[in-house]
Amino acid sequence: MVSPGIFIPLAEETGLIGGIDEWVLREACREAASWPNPLSIAVNLSPIDFRRGDIPAMILSVLLETGLSPNRLEIEITEGRAD
Repeated sequence: MVSPGIFIPLAEETGLIGGIDEWVLREACREAASWPNPLSIAVNLSPIDFRRGDIPAMILSVLLETGLSPNRLEIEITEGRAD
């Protein structure tokens, strides 16, 4: 097991965090869309994502792809660096 305190900074330093965050968001939305009860989910994204990519477009694309209602998704920003 690797703690988030070690894993996340390493993923951010190596430039892999964007792809990981997008994959996690897509899988979480896909799973939540299949639930019989319309519960909400929260997904953490790295602050680096907000500097390097078009986060609103990525979120919209994932919501359209998975069919999850936008009002069921909460985006949280992981504590960390934004450089």
